[in-house]
Amino acid sequence: RSHVIDGLILSPIHLETADLVARQETSPLVLLGEREYEAPYDQIAIDNVAAAREAVRHLVGLGRRRIAFLGSRTDRERQPAHLRLRGWREELVAAGLEPAETLIVATDGYGRSDGAAAMSALLDRGERPDAVFAYNDLIALGAMRTLTERGLRVPDDIAVVGFDDIEESRFGAISLTTVAPDKHAIARLAVDRLVERLSGRSDSEPRRISPGYELVVRESTGGGRTDARPGADSPSAPVA
Repeated sequence: RSHVIDGLILSPIHLETADLVARQETSPLVLLGEREYEAPYDQIAIDNVAAAREAVRHLVGLGRRRIAFLGSRTDRERQPAHLRLRGWREELVAAGLEPAETLIVATDGYGRSDGAAAMSALLDRGERPDAVFAYNDLIALGAMRTLTERGLRVPDDIAVVGFDDIEESRFGAISLTTVAPDKHAIARLAVDRLVERLSGRSDSEPRRISPGYELVVRESTGGGRTDARPGADSPSAPVA
């Protein structure tokens, strides 16, 4: 309630645009998270399409041509999964490659077991890629487990890229190449925007602000382990 708080930074997981539009409280609100909302509030989120394109561009630059996407969703076009899939398609087309729908695998969830099952399903139907771009790091880690069990080598046979840069991505048996959002910038921008609203210094229309991100190259695509150390939890990418 507005009489309890001055302002709110919210990461909505299961809320829809209609829920946010129906909000009656008048205290300033800043949204986090990578879904897109047509709601009258500031939102801090990285550009999923651009980040996905950079991940795929990295794989294409390594000479990979059959790049799978694990973790797709068929509903809600503004969900991060749809946006990352869009980036996958756009970059393949830009590279002169045909996005093969047979290399897209939907998942029930976003955990390790979902990634392992998706990779198994892809291999079982005879669609062997030479690279995988996963919706997130957990799916990528599950996929890598399946590849190891099937006797396939990462990255020699199949290169793998994830998204999020979770701690496990740095310390697995094979460190994971991943897209690392600039978490410090996300936090700073959210607080700064809320303070502006509270102070009355900003009466502008709500804005969608995109912080920076970084593609961290590790062993799963042929890089090294130079950042696998305590304290390497955040990228130094500039704010976009």
